[in-house]
Amino acid sequence: AFNATSHLIKCGHKKIGYLRSNLEISNFAERADGYYKALRTNGISTSHPYVHAISPTAEEGYQDMLTVLDADPELADAYFADNDIIAAAAMKAFRERGFRLPEGIFLFGLLHCDMMVPSLSTMRVRKQELGAAAIARLMDRIADNKKEYLKISMSTQLIKRESVSVLA
Repeated sequence: AFNATSHLIKCGHKKIGYLRSNLEISNFAERADGYYKALRTNGISTSHPYVHAISPTAEEGYQDMLTVLDADPELADAYFADNDIIAAAAMKAFRERGFRLPEGIFLFGLLHCDMMVPSLSTMRVRKQELGAAAIARLMDRIADNKKEYLKISMSTQLIKRESVSVLA
């Protein structure tokens, strides 16, 4: 989330919103931390009206985004979404309400959905390696339950696609 939001900033966006999951899950909370940290690191206020709680399911997320848009809020130029489902739901709602992507609104998801139009810029997460590391750690804990708990993080890779472009 930090890298994705930083990428939007490097592309010249100043009004960056956040389409956050309305479900309280620890990895979504970590993504929120990354989003806000990127704004603060780049001197952008975190006190703004560009954060919208959206369901992380396709149909409910779409309906949530329509509700947001129908309230006629002040909108950001670009949005980071907690995941591609939220981004896809938002993309559909933006289009239905007459917004052009990426000319008017820029979206950045957090998986690897390249089948959308425009294709969604994202962060590649090495899920298989992360899962293998988690299983190895679990097997170690089963073998010796006195082993210390570890928090493991893996690097991500920025995947630039059509949904975000550099502002002129």
